[in-house]
Amino acid sequence: MDACKFGCFVADRRKELNMSQKDLAAKLQVTDKAISKWERGLGFPDINSLEPLADALDVSITELMKSEKISQTSLTQETDDIVKNVVNVASIDAEEKRKIIAYTFAGTTFILAFLEILLTLKWDNETASLSATIPYIAVIPGLLMIVWGIVSKVKGKQTNGIWALGICLLLVPVILYCGAFLVLSMIHS
Repeated sequence: MDACKFGCFVADRRKELNMSQKDLAAKLQVTDKAISKWERGLGFPDINSLEPLADALDVSITELMKSEKISQTSLTQETDDIVKNVVNVASIDAEEKRKIIAYTFAGTTFILAFLEILLTLKWDNETASLSATIPYIAVIPGLLMIVWGIVSKVKGKQTNGIWALGICLLLVPVILYCGAFLVLSMIHS
């Protein structure tokens, strides 16, 4: 779907029905700013708003999705294509949300693991040894992300490197610990 074409169609139909953006917004129980955003081609309504929007504009859902008036005979032929497009748009949004959650989760976990190692780091001058608590805050989420990635792959979904991110989280404690050991051994030599 083309956001600009969709927006123009909504604006034209609204004007044909002598409705203001506020009138349409009231019917849909959204803000007039949301209507303005759609009409300017800056976004789409939520999937749950499509049927009420089509009803308010006195068009079919297919016509709304196609962003043009279509004849009754071609209406049924194009319905399947429109539904497939809607499902694809909705699944892309869900994938993006999952990716953002995963990377935010991994970044936060990394920072917390780093802080845990720093706070529990102990250097023994006599034996030139280093000790620190293993940051399970990185290990457990790392294992969960690996399992999530494997399950997604088995289900045939895109993993977006979730399992690789999980492996990195498992390696974080080792890398941080080795780095701390090298730095402290160089300082104390």
